[in-house]
Amino acid sequence: MAYVTRTLVTSGGRDAVHDKGLSICLAADGFSFAEVSAQGELLALGTAEGEHAASMTDLTRDVKAFFATLGVRTLGFRKMELVVVSDESVWVPDELYGAAQGRNYLRLAGATGLSAMAVPCRSIASTAVFAADERMVTAFKVALPGLTVTSQHVRLASLAPRSGSHPVLLAHWRDGRVDVAAFADGRYLYGNTLAFADESAALFQLMEVAKTYGLQGPDTELLMCGDVSRERFAAYRPYFRTTTLFTGTCRAGAEFKGVHTYRHALLLI
Repeated sequence: MAYVTRTLVTSGGRDAVHDKGLSICLAADGFSFAEVSAQGELLALGTAEGEHAASMTDLTRDVKAFFATLGVRTLGFRKMELVVVSDESVWVPDELYGAAQGRNYLRLAGATGLSAMAVPCRSIASTAVFAADERMVTAFKVALPGLTVTSQHVRLASLAPRSGSHPVLLAHWRDGRVDVAAFADGRYLYGNTLAFADESAALFQLMEVAKTYGLQGPDTELLMCGDVSRERFAAYRPYFRTTTLFTGTCRAGAEFKGVHTYRHALLLI
């Protein structure tokens, strides 16, 4: 089997499969996944590590085999969603969106991705168009019938209600990239993926976003998730009165106490 797991934590919950949701997040060297109850309780969190097969047929087989080995059913979930973390994406207002123009939208934004996917986001009346590996996405959809596709920016946009009482700036960190989302007054103001060469460049860009969208007040909260080391977390604390490790919106029981759920926050929204 191509994939192995070194991380798998379960709560022991007995929810029927049709009451659960399954989220999967793609990575260059495998994927992570989470099962969540209809009530928002985290039931399982795991990773699949390994090289993705070159052919769609082999990749589909490997995904099926991995979940079968864990005893995870791949049919009957209330909801199944694949999160594609894309470096190239753009928001298009619904009144301007045309389904046949996906690649053109990305090209206009300077993107070079050959395959474009689109996901509507009703909360901001816009459609997210993003570059994706069509082979991988199709393989997962074949392996998991009923699987829908989204992007990290669509998931992050759903956090707007958190800013009802104070402005919020969220930073999801990964290798040489930070996915940024800005919120105020319960509204989504901005979302983009920023590349950086070093930590000082990342700090400058994040503070520019805060300045541009008026998030420099004393009550602004910075949420950090993804690849956040102690040093990175400490470096940003002086610039915001409240800096929080964001672990998603799911409730995690005692079984997950030792798990760095902030690293998998995209699965847990």
